[in-house]
Amino acid sequence: MNVAVVAPDEVLFEGEATQVITRTTEGDVAFLANHAAFLGNLVEGQTRIYLTDGTVREFELSGGFVEVSNNTVSILAS
Repeated sequence: MNVAVVAPDEVLFEGEATQVITRTTEGDVAFLANHAAFLGNLVEGQTRIYLTDGTVREFELSGGFVEVSNNTVSILAS
């Protein structure tokens, strides 16, 4: 699936991943390929992106939004 993590002033990450785990107001949420559409508010916490080569990218976010649609995870960090 395609993943993008975007801050107000820069793109923090853009690429392919097998899984994304992030913290929302509803708790930690994991997204896999072909996940159902989703829109949520992010709260302070860690976001982990599991890349196709087996490595993991981690980001500490203070809030924002996450949207999942058409096999794409878009994270707008505040």
